[in-house]
Amino acid sequence: MRRRRRVRGWLVLAIAAGLLAAVPVPEAWVERFYARGFYPWLQAVVTTLTNRSPVAVIDLVLAALVLAGLVRLLMLRRVWRRHGALGAIGEGARRLVRAAAIVVIVFLLSWGLNYRREPLAGTLEPPPPASTAILVEVIEEANRAAASLRPAVRDEDLTYAALADDLAGPMRQALRHVGRPQVFAPGRPRAPRLLSPFFARAGVTGMLNPFGLETLVHPDLVPVEHGFVLAHEWAHLAGHADEAEASAVGWLACMYAGPAAAYSANLYLIMEAGAALHGEVRQRAFAALDEGVREDLAAIAARVHAQQDPRVQRAAFRVYDEYLRANRVEDGTASYGRALSLILSPTLRSAMERHRPAAR
Repeated sequence: MRRRRRVRGWLVLAIAAGLLAAVPVPEAWVERFYARGFYPWLQAVVTTLTNRSPVAVIDLVLAALVLAGLVRLLMLRRVWRRHGALGAIGEGARRLVRAAAIVVIVFLLSWGLNYRREPLAGTLEPPPPASTAILVEVIEEANRAAASLRPAVRDEDLTYAALADDLAGPMRQALRHVGRPQVFAPGRPRAPRLLSPFFARAGVTGMLNPFGLETLVHPDLVPVEHGFVLAHEWAHLAGHADEAEASAVGWLACMYAGPAAAYSANLYLIMEAGAALHGEVRQRAFAALDEGVREDLAAIAARVHAQQDPRVQRAAFRVYDEYLRANRVEDGTASYGRALSLILSPTLRSAMERHRPAAR
């Protein structure tokens, strides 16, 4: 009887996880009851707690998982001796499925349901078509802003700690601007010891720990990258699971912030718009950039070339693409490219006026 109860519990968890993952729920319901109701308060509480940890919670979680896995293997070895190979395989499969079900349920309830909220694009003024002329214009405008901001950026302003202090208010301002909940606890930027080598080789600049709602950042970026990377991860933390939305909201927060964050955001915009151009048009646009801006973009490119392993990067992005598609992001990792369309919306692009240099 005891064994039946344990199996029944396993089946219930597996069925619950399957239903939660597969059953379609109207976006309006997710937006109202989860994204604007339950999640903001959960995030404020959990992030406030994990901010107090002296080390990255993800490191503790990964270490605990490895230890638990070793203990479970030893226990399965004992089952093998008592009940044979089939008994051990059955026990291992049951426990593995049960663990996976728990992970799925916790992931979706703690953060993952944000993938199913109403798209941000539906609340913004439609952007103009991203023509070559528009993209070149955006690069020129971002370059002028970056060139005027760069002299005001001090080295001490580019640390993650300084940027976290500077971006807290602007992030709430950005959330208010796009009509999203402003109950938001800024996450303390963490450089995870166990994941940082992977970040470098895979080309990952940061990520959100969905189980601890903590902000993880690559410690060895070029300092001018820090502002946008932190704001992007905070936008995830604020409930924008979609990569394009996180980039757009993060960019907007940076534009509301001081020179260091705004400069970082303009570099990001130049790179995004440039990536959408081809051949000689892109070369001409980048040749016309301010010399200091070109130097910083070259430093970022050199950092990527030195750190990134193409094989690891391709494998990591294939896995992430499948993960995004499993969470109903139809374009997978290509969703990063939609950020430019959101930023080009007049609702967001108007923020560029904040750092437009004065006419001479």
